[in-house]
Amino acid sequence: RTFYLQGLSRADAAAWYGDIQASAGGRGNALRDQQLSRGDIPIIVDSCIAFITQYGLRHEGIYRKNGAKSRIKLLMEEFRRDARNVKLRISDNFIEDVTDVLKRFFRELEDPVFTLELHPHWKEAAGRST
Repeated sequence: RTFYLQGLSRADAAAWYGDIQASAGGRGNALRDQQLSRGDIPIIVDSCIAFITQYGLRHEGIYRKNGAKSRIKLLMEEFRRDARNVKLRISDNFIEDVTDVLKRFFRELEDPVFTLELHPHWKEAAGRST
């Protein structure tokens, strides 16, 4: 979709642009705060999984090996600032960094994928034998 806004002056247009950019970025660690893809998946998850699927499936220990903390931190900041404009490229990004970003995203969620509310039920189910 395209949306056009016209400010009364350059200052108005710049203020609108800044506010829209700020509100479009990730604001927190809750799923409801994430920028979503067309499939309603957080863009960070969608991008990382696409990259890993394309370049990382033949790597041994893909989720076990750690990336560089400085690169992971930078990539997380980029995704939080404006996930739609982050382009993962094999020439610029290491597989281990991208897998660590994905793991870190899930680890830092306010309410985990396996929600705190249902945690006792997950534990009970895990304790049952099949």
